Amino acid sequence: MTNEEIQRVMEFIVKQQETFAEGMTKAEERTAKLEQAFVGLFGLVADIGKAHKELAERVTELAQAQAHTDQRVNVLIDILEQGRNGKAET
Repeated sequence: MTNEEIQRVMEFIVKQQETFAEGMTKAEERTAKLEQAFVGLFGLVADIGKAHKELAERVTELAQAQAHTDQRVNVLIDILEQGRNGKAET
């Protein structure tokens, strides 16, 4: 191999290394962005889980309140029907 051929091979290797190093830098930047997005997504999922739990608790409270209201309306209907001797108004 001549000195010129060796020089060309060395330049080729150096260019390949530069290209590889640029690719690695870009990959590392993308990886860092993905890690940040992933952390943000986990935070969002945790917030949604907390909101879902709170919503489920509120729905349970609402269902209990509705059942209590139904009982009170039934008592009121019974009182009204007793005042009319059990007859519905026609």
